[in-house]
Amino acid sequence: MKKIILKSLYHFLAFCSRIYLWRTKPIIIGITGSVGKTTCRMIVAEVLEKIQVQDPDQVLSPKEEKKRAKKFQRIYSSPKNFNTELGLVFSVFCIEEYHPSIKNLLKIALRVLKEALFSRKKYDVLVAEYGIDVPHDMDFLLKIATPDITVLTKLGSVHSESFPGGLQELWQQKWLLVLAAKNKVYFNIEDDFSQEHKNLLSKSYIEIFRKELPSELSFSDESFIQSWQYDKKKLSINLLGKEEKEYVNLGIMIAKDLGIKIDREQYSFEVELLPGRFWVFQRNNNVYIDSTYNASPEAMIKLIENTKVIHQRMYPEYKLVFILWDMREIGEVNIQAHTDLAHLVGNSAAVMTVGPEMYQHFIPELKASSYSWDIHSSLSARELGKYLKKYLADHSSEKYLILFKGSQNTIFVEETLAALLTPTEQKRLIRQSESWKAKKNRFFESL
Repeated sequence: MKKIILKSLYHFLAFCSRIYLWRTKPIIIGITGSVGKTTCRMIVAEVLEKIQVQDPDQVLSPKEEKKRAKKFQRIYSSPKNFNTELGLVFSVFCIEEYHPSIKNLLKIALRVLKEALFSRKKYDVLVAEYGIDVPHDMDFLLKIATPDITVLTKLGSVHSESFPGGLQELWQQKWLLVLAAKNKVYFNIEDDFSQEHKNLLSKSYIEIFRKELPSELSFSDESFIQSWQYDKKKLSINLLGKEEKEYVNLGIMIAKDLGIKIDREQYSFEVELLPGRFWVFQRNNNVYIDSTYNASPEAMIKLIENTKVIHQRMYPEYKLVFILWDMREIGEVNIQAHTDLAHLVGNSAAVMTVGPEMYQHFIPELKASSYSWDIHSSLSARELGKYLKKYLADHSSEKYLILFKGSQNTIFVEETLAALLTPTEQKRLIRQSESWKAKKNRFFESL
């Protein structure tokens, strides 16, 4: 009975979303992929918003200010990680708080119905994330909102075990968003599946990631800053990686599609990082990189490579340590994905892991590769936290740059990092609500 009620509510919410979008007619930018969706969405929204802000050094007449205000396009993208059936509805109606229960969902349904019929236009451009976990998810998301512009970051293996047809079925489902785009498609030139199927596109498409631009790195206010030049503009953002640069450049391209004027020579963009997504902690002469939200093979490789770049260019005197956890829900590529990582960590002073997949596949491959530094494996994130804390105390004369990366399901990577932080700092970690703490306590007590 509960499933029937939920299914009916989901379809009702989707129907209300369609009514609202039909009435208000915003431009919808839909972003999908297996890695980088949230980062891409946040960066594109930040770029579209920031480049419309007037240069503080520019003086305009009242007439010019009025003209500029009239052209200003209101951008909305949810500050939460909303990308499922409910999440997309919440993005459409700018709902940012939700506590799961049928009672609360019924309250939201009444609110949504009222806004669908009577609410004024909330935004001119909606930047939304389309995430799928099981077959037919994308079909339902497209019933909620069809994008004018689609961005495909990159396809990978995460969630593929939920699809009977494996990787191919997962990728085909993701590509439904590409085929549904009304006006234009941006996709990653490095994505093989997209390259093989781009001939199916009847609308304009642009391949991104064509050429990596050189950049400079710095550190300020507990964030890394990346600076470069694109389209004769000086750009910077508080994120590292070639993907992050490309997403900023993508935002510039989309701004041109939307007719937004880009009249300044320099732009500095700042994305409010979500917990567990490349947050940086500095304690006792050590630097901790917190990427504990989740992990796919593609994301794991990216973070390891980015950390090596940071080590080489900013902290060469520090010893490099990788704290890595199992990757989950990756189906047929599970063994290969874990063994491949062993060939990326050779320049580190220590490697520590949690989970049976790392123990069975990664550790043997690492030892076979003649890695001769410290290796430690554990089945519990909290036990590893105790071990790591003692390890750092025993080597207190050294300075360490440490990456924490892994999946969330029955892993809870953040618990290892928590052992090194103050109670105040722990509040900045992912999954710190009372309900999450209770869930984690039950899990660790069962080990």
